[in-house]
Amino acid sequence: MKKLIYTIGISLGIIAYSFGQNATDALRYSQNFIGGTARSVSMAGAFGALGGDMISLSYNPAGIGVYRKSEFVFSPTINYSLNNASYLENAYSDFKYNLNFNNVGLIGAFTSDRDEGWVSTNVGVVYNKLNDFNQNILIEGENTSNSITDYFARLAKGKNSTTFSYFNEGLAWDAYLINPVDSLTNTYESVLNKYGETQRKIIKTEGGINELAFSLGANFSHKIYVGATLGIQSVNYEENSIYSEEDLNYDIDSFASMTYNQHLLTTGAGFNLKIGTIFRPIDWIRVGIAVHTPTFYNLKDEYESNITALYDFGAEYEVNSPKGSFDYELSTPLKAIGSMAFVIKQSGLISFDYEFVDYTTARLRSDDYSFFDENMDVQDNLVAVSNIRAGAEYRFGPYSFRGGYALYGNPYNKNSTNNKVTYSSFSGGFGIKDEVFFFDLAYVLTKSKTNYFMYDPSVITNDPASITNLKHKIIATFGFKF
Repeated sequence: MKKLIYTIGISLGIIAYSFGQNATDALRYSQNFIGGTARSVSMAGAFGALGGDMISLSYNPAGIGVYRKSEFVFSPTINYSLNNASYLENAYSDFKYNLNFNNVGLIGAFTSDRDEGWVSTNVGVVYNKLNDFNQNILIEGENTSNSITDYFARLAKGKNSTTFSYFNEGLAWDAYLINPVDSLTNTYESVLNKYGETQRKIIKTEGGINELAFSLGANFSHKIYVGATLGIQSVNYEENSIYSEEDLNYDIDSFASMTYNQHLLTTGAGFNLKIGTIFRPIDWIRVGIAVHTPTFYNLKDEYESNITALYDFGAEYEVNSPKGSFDYELSTPLKAIGSMAFVIKQSGLISFDYEFVDYTTARLRSDDYSFFDENMDVQDNLVAVSNIRAGAEYRFGPYSFRGGYALYGNPYNKNSTNNKVTYSSFSGGFGIKDEVFFFDLAYVLTKSKTNYFMYDPSVITNDPASITNLKHKIIATFGFKF
């Protein structure tokens, strides 16, 4: 339980605090966004009915059956994440660059030299990045209504000091940031006699979700394509945050400042199965259907925190938590994808994907803790969503020009403080190819807006920071056919 109390206070990312660790973790590791090759990214990932691209293995594995030649690709990527945070009439921004590989893959095409019946069987293995957690956030404002010390005092209510959690209120108690009010009722209060302290939080997150996909597919008469993928997904999420309060105006008796440092590292792996088909009733229309089983994760959290408090009379207290860890399981929602594409002779195409995900079906589990309340919160506070991706491509000789748009549904219910959260992306790019080599370049701008609470508003009412995140991504894909 100490782990659960702690992670409710630390596992925020850029997602609202309202639901604690349960919904936050379930959502963070259930969401996938645009990844893959430069071609697929420039068309917003709308490849469910097209195939012939490495992203097919992670979206609709029937797309592997479209390949007529073997292929090797790799896609280096530059990411730039900018966060603008507005809090208590103050606005600050922070940014982060990072380099990685969005995609590396190999497809083997084995054809029968026939155009009727069984035409080919293709196999492939590909690495695709499905989510990127790298970003920096800076929040600052002067709070005249409350303090994190009120939050610690409320967490301590009803407890004897010997039973405090040494990841939050226990640290505050030992740093003399909360004082006892009544020993009979075990009530406590903040050491601050008034408010007006400057609050600041610096958040640094790193890591991502990656998938190694092993796929098998077949082509029948160039009319029906079928495929299946075993996806092995890895999770690496690290969050370091520095929260501080400081009496810059010297208005608060005795109190000078406090700093609350938190660290969380989540690692683990999981697997899923994807099956799909693409049907081409006539030459210029393609229809795709794919189903993804839940991803079954085994995850481990490692965490620690510390508090330093300074007082006007020169006293300084630094208190460190022990290092904690907790192993648990997470099953993400099943996904269903329906797709349609229109091929305009040899000059272009238009493609659409519709994805349905019910986030209420995510589940946290452990051998020594029931997660009953946490899973009820997932059901009560998250919803089913529809995600839409659309892309287009125009070809002129060996050159191709592309564009795309993706809109992701709000996963929070209408009663949430994030009931108007938005997440969308615009993308574009171009490519050039010959018989053996091809090169593609893509740019994608992804925008999201969420609310972020300094501490749990269900414990202490406090105003959220409004955070707008802009992610700029440039992807180059180098490909070889053989």
